[in-house]
Amino acid sequence: MKHTLVLEKIMKFPELSGALNMLEFRGLYTKENVRIRPYKYARFSLAKIYPPEFLGDSPQIVQSEGRSHSLFTPQPTIYQNQIDILETVDDFLHSNGLAINRLKEAVSYHWEGRGSFHVMPPVIEKHTYDFKNGYLDLTSLSQRFKNTYIKDAQDNLHHLADRFLNKFHIDEVSNIDHLDIFNSNMPIINYGLRYTGKHSFFVICDGSHRIDYALEKLNCPITAIVVEPVKETQPLIPYYALPVSFNPTLRLTSKQSEKMYPRLERDKIHLLNDFIKKVLHYDWECAGLNVSKLRSNY
Repeated sequence: MKHTLVLEKIMKFPELSGALNMLEFRGLYTKENVRIRPYKYARFSLAKIYPPEFLGDSPQIVQSEGRSHSLFTPQPTIYQNQIDILETVDDFLHSNGLAINRLKEAVSYHWEGRGSFHVMPPVIEKHTYDFKNGYLDLTSLSQRFKNTYIKDAQDNLHHLADRFLNKFHIDEVSNIDHLDIFNSNMPIINYGLRYTGKHSFFVICDGSHRIDYALEKLNCPITAIVVEPVKETQPLIPYYALPVSFNPTLRLTSKQSEKMYPRLERDKIHLLNDFIKKVLHYDWECAGLNVSKLRSNY
């Protein structure tokens, strides 16, 4: 089937960085009821992600000064229908002298019958966590949410750094008197008993399928944007899901095909509990970026 894609605009890296600065959390607010920007105190740079050399290895992200880090992902599932879409987009980019694995800018294009979208380098965030014998220090982690608030179903603001939410309305009538903000599985997740203190992870924020397409289908490195805190004493607000090893990967034909595997046991591990787990998602459209809307026709 022939697809018609038309180039609309190229957003160079400085302009793209400015747009990323304007991202907002979908459900995280200041005390004054203003949505918080995850990258308000962040800096951006370009890096390269290289395919793993051996079975079971992680891809390596290499920054401009030569520092190399293992790449982690919050989402170990790859959907083939998304890879098929990326192949079409990459063919379109090549016809315009570009390539999906070498982008240093955001490309706006129109896909006839679907709409207008952006394709840009994957976004990798640096997150540093405190560990005690391999377990996340949840008390320390909760304090990373100082001065951030979420709303319940009655629009009451609750301070996340308090760790436990009191009288949290899950709808217009029912409320929970005492609710831990964290996923109930958090206390049993261990990254290795030998690890205590601060440890950093380079985690995919956006672009898992672009990375998989480049590393696995093209067997080529891919350029990525690295987001780091301006000051190590002011780290990024934690990502909505925990970092896990990039490999092994689950490969499904589509999101819908998950229903064929009722015992699927490896998927993203949300940081927050089921009632509030999506408040840390980003609103890309408020930054003028349509990067997460292109999906299958289902």
